[in-house]
Amino acid sequence: MATPRSREDKMVTAADSPEHRSPKPLTWVGNIRHFIHEVSLEMKKVSWPTRTEVVNTTMVVVVAVFFFAFFLFGTDVALSYLIHFVELGVKKLFG
Repeated sequence: MATPRSREDKMVTAADSPEHRSPKPLTWVGNIRHFIHEVSLEMKKVSWPTRTEVVNTTMVVVVAVFFFAFFLFGTDVALSYLIHFVELGVKKLFG
């Protein structure tokens, strides 16, 4: 007749399995080599834009910058004149 065993006896922890053992700590040279290796792997996954996409988006950015620059310049000038006329009105009203 078999003797009953508890579940804890049958369980294998993650630390006991050979796949989950922590690797040997790397030296600083090893860390740098590992970092460069991982960077090169990630750079292979990047989808780079084509030249026409880069030129088109650059043009959109340049046009948007000039548009907002002129818009803010015009708004600044208009508000300056408005404030100047309000100051003149207040000086005439209150002396």
